[in-house]
Amino acid sequence: MTSPGGNSRLNNDESGAYYDWTKTMKPESPWTHDYNQTVVMKLLLCTRDGEGNVDKVYLTFSDVISVIRRINHITLGVPKIIYLVGWQYNGHDSKYPAWDQVNTSLKRSEDSTSLASLKWLIRKAKEYNTTISLHINMIDAFMESPLWDEYLAYDIIAKDSSGDPIKGENFNGMQSYQISYAREWELGFAQNRIDRLVNMIPELKESGTIHIDAFHSMRPSGPDEPISPYLGFSIDDEIVAQRKIIRYWRRYGIDVTGEGAMYWLRKDPFLGLQAMTWHYDEMTYAYENWIGKPDNFTSLPALLSAYTPMHAEPEIMQDPKNLPGLIEQFCLNVVPWYYRRNTDVSKTGTVIMDSDEVVCPILWKEQALIAYSQQGFDNRKIKLPSRWTNITKVKAETLTIEGLKNSQIFPVEEETNWRNTSNNSISLSLRPSQAVVIQPIPLQS
Repeated sequence: MTSPGGNSRLNNDESGAYYDWTKTMKPESPWTHDYNQTVVMKLLLCTRDGEGNVDKVYLTFSDVISVIRRINHITLGVPKIIYLVGWQYNGHDSKYPAWDQVNTSLKRSEDSTSLASLKWLIRKAKEYNTTISLHINMIDAFMESPLWDEYLAYDIIAKDSSGDPIKGENFNGMQSYQISYAREWELGFAQNRIDRLVNMIPELKESGTIHIDAFHSMRPSGPDEPISPYLGFSIDDEIVAQRKIIRYWRRYGIDVTGEGAMYWLRKDPFLGLQAMTWHYDEMTYAYENWIGKPDNFTSLPALLSAYTPMHAEPEIMQDPKNLPGLIEQFCLNVVPWYYRRNTDVSKTGTVIMDSDEVVCPILWKEQALIAYSQQGFDNRKIKLPSRWTNITKVKAETLTIEGLKNSQIFPVEEETNWRNTSNNSISLSLRPSQAVVIQPIPLQS
């Protein structure tokens, strides 16, 4: 096996050393966000066509706020991060590796520029417990990019042993090529690219997170092969440069999250360096081998294995007004995920976490319980958390995309168990696919 740090010839101020997470079971530097208490999503705003022009605008920056407001209602104010996809140039995938222009099709009428609209969105979203940041790409390049000629001339574009550019995937009718991280870093282009983006949108430093799509360590068209054979950089050299890139983002106080971690195009999943993984499952883990792999999937510390329980992007694209299926996803995925990954909070009362039904405390709220059932149920006894003391009634409200509605009052039934301790409960009925939030009504002093 190759040594953890790899056999690299790259040396500069930023460390490219392997981070051995097993020594501390913690990240190399504390994350800016707690990704086990924050729901991460993406929003596709715009796509480009095969000619590089705007294809379809799904959401403008004004539209995004309306969606965020509804999602905040659905998620009961849980902290959220949303990465914007297609925010640059003419939509998703357009003009990489350049990030220097905000998509003009997304501009608000009241702003002078699309950049001003984006900055407004970042500020406005905070009102809805939402951090806005960007979905970017650091490996793909297209001939239409304003950086293409320069990157080709300096051999940053990956080339085969004969010096010809290596074709990558064809995305929506446009041919992609790959970038050598090692070469881009060696020449200072990677640092400059990051600097320009942060200088253009300094609000990103406050957002404290960025999502790098397709951050592969090998050539997607040739797994186990170096990205750019022409340059003589090894796979290990590319990995070292990736670690430097992640640490460079951290200089700005910005966490890097990624599309994947433990998969066939990486030797190092960057545990302790990459804050969150978009695609994260035990099946991927089982079939891959990587540096420092522990014996089993469940042994990975929660701090180093954060993932998102609700992608939401397909549902938003389908119907951004009604957001079909997201209430169900919130109840069946988000609430149990938060409960399981935050074990330091007292968890008493009825807890049901099945594939079609949930009754569970909402741990990010002071005193709240959620109940949801795909099939519905009648007069089921729900035990209330033991911390809910000094109450005789509770309030139950239906969860909707416009907030909590249809408040009902339920009497609390008190029982004494064989230990002579009290068990407070209510009798609850739910319609199919109804979600209700239950909160105590304290006795007046």
